Amino acid sequence: MLPAWTPVIAAHAVAAVLCLALGGFQVARRVRGDTVHRTVGWVWAGLMLFLAAVSFGFGTWADPVAIFLRVLATWVLVSVTLGIVAARRGNIARHRGFMIGNYIGLAAALVGAAAVPSRRLPSWFAAHPVAMSLATVGLVAVAGFVIAAAFAAARRVRVG
Repeated sequence: MLPAWTPVIAAHAVAAVLCLALGGFQVARRVRGDTVHRTVGWVWAGLMLFLAAVSFGFGTWADPVAIFLRVLATWVLVSVTLGIVAARRGNIARHRGFMIGNYIGLAAALVGAAAVPSRRLPSWFAAHPVAMSLATVGLVAVAGFVIAAAFAAARRVRVG
């Protein structure tokens, strides 16, 4: 039997896929500090904070793996906040370090979630490859919409 997707776990997974797509865009993009970077960055940071916060809603305090993941989620809450504060104070090197560190951690979490065959992600992809692939493509399209909206907002700022 496939492990169930609760609303909390589904919201966590959706936020994670969006964060991977948006964060990848931010890391790959050469232009920094403009309206697009700030808009996508605020969405990414908000999703990262949401992602970490909702992770407290699953697992038990008796499970050592869940406790470890809660420690990591606490660090994400702290480090994303510190990265935002660093940017607001003009310490861009510190901001970059926190944000890229969080993105690398997010990518490592994906590897960890995908590497264990009994976890939801690989078991659902194995059982429903087309539906899960379409869901992933849909979420990446949502991230693309956020990026396109950020570019449109930047054009309005330049024109207006």
